[in-house]
Amino acid sequence: MGDNTATFNDFARRAKERIERKKKKITKKLRVEAAGVDITIRALTDQEISECMEFSDDSLVADKYLIYMSCPELQENAGTLVEAGVIGKHYEICDMFSGADRRSIAEEIMRMSGVYDESSVKPINEVAEAKN
Repeated sequence: MGDNTATFNDFARRAKERIERKKKKITKKLRVEAAGVDITIRALTDQEISECMEFSDDSLVADKYLIYMSCPELQENAGTLVEAGVIGKHYEICDMFSGADRRSIAEEIMRMSGVYDESSVKPINEVAEAKN
């Protein structure tokens, strides 16, 4: 019984460390040369990513919303463009980027958020064989 408690405590400690590490806001600066701007993107939480994916059935619109949610510079400036009638919705500020640049930015956000990481999951028998 005591061994199980030690194992559980180790498991819980590792879980706590991983969860706390994921809560830290990872940010990265990007230069979008074609648009002539530098932007800051941040990793999104699982809930934010889910909200972005559910925002629209259109993957292009979902990508724009994902980028908008991740980038404070876009959020800070979108309101001015909406008020001026340049764009209808705040996330449409992402139209300033080419399709290729939007795809690249969205992929970087997903990578930073841990969605595009390579999986570390392996069957136990492979792990045991690797140790031999």
